[in-house]
Amino acid sequence: MINLFLFLTLAQSSCSTASFREQADSLFLITDDVNVYYNLKIPDDKYFLPYSLSEISGITHLNDTHLLCVEDEGGKVYEYNLLKRKITNTIAFSNPGDFEGIELVGDTIYVLESDGDIYEFTYTKHSTTRATKHENQLSRKNDTEGLGYNPYTGRLMIACKEDEDIEGTNAKGKAVYEFDLHTKRLVTPPLFEISREKMDDFFEAHRDFEYDKNRIKFEPSGIAYNPLDGHFYLLASVGKLLVVLDRNGTIKATYPIAPRVLSQPEGISFSSQGVLYISSEGEGDKGYILKFSPHKK
Repeated sequence: MINLFLFLTLAQSSCSTASFREQADSLFLITDDVNVYYNLKIPDDKYFLPYSLSEISGITHLNDTHLLCVEDEGGKVYEYNLLKRKITNTIAFSNPGDFEGIELVGDTIYVLESDGDIYEFTYTKHSTTRATKHENQLSRKNDTEGLGYNPYTGRLMIACKEDEDIEGTNAKGKAVYEFDLHTKRLVTPPLFEISREKMDDFFEAHRDFEYDKNRIKFEPSGIAYNPLDGHFYLLASVGKLLVVLDRNGTIKATYPIAPRVLSQPEGISFSSQGVLYISSEGEGDKGYILKFSPHKK
C-alpha cells in the first residue's frame, strides 16, 4: 500500500527554525484511507476575541455561524457570532470554577470542569440559568480538558490530559471516557486509549522517512467529531499535536501544530460542512479562534 505523506511548509525560515520545523513536520502523516485533510499552517480566517475570553478553553457550534465558548475561570458561556465577530449572548450558569470543555447536544449545553464534573443546562437567551451538576469517578488527578459528542453512541466524550486511570480501570495511555446522557454515569472501560507505544507503532507502520520520537508528547486538551469524514480529532496543547482516530480508535492521521500559529490550542469544533475551528488562549493578550477549510485528496 502506498501512503500519502504531506508536508505543508512555509518558504522562508532561519536555520534554527528550519531544524525545529523539520522535527515537527516529521510527525505529519496522513494514511491512504483518509480523504480529508487540513493545512494547519495557513488558516482561512482569524477571530480575535474580547478580553473576557483571553483564557478560552473550549468551543462548540451552536450553528454554522455561531460558536459557544467557555473560559477557564468564569461560570459563563459566551455566544460568539462569526459573521459579526463579537459576543452576542452570555449565559451565567455557575460560580467561578475551572471549566475546560463545552458541547451542545440538541438544545442542551454541557460544560466540563477539570475534575470531570459535568454541568448541564438548556440553551437560553436569558443572562442566567440554573445548571445540574453531574459528578463521576473522574477527579482532578485526571485533569479532564476535552469534551465532545459521539454520534455513534449518543454519549459525551471526556478526554483526560493527565492520569488516565480511575478506580477499577487501568487504562493504557491517554484515555477518552464516555458519559451516558441517559443514565448520567461514566462508561468504562475507556472509549479510546492513546499510548506512546500506539503512536510509535503508527509511525513505524506507515512512515518512509525518519521521524523524531522525542517530539512525540501528547496530553489531550480537546476532542471533536468531524461530520465530513466521520473521524474523531483529538487536540493536544502540550505536545502541539492533532491526532485523528476512526470510531475504533485506530490512528488515521497526525498533524503537528506550529506554536507561532496556535500558541495554546485547547478548543476544537467542526461546522456541519467539516470546517475546522480551533481556539487558543491569548497568553496575556487576546484569545483567538482560527478557521481551517477542509481539502479533499
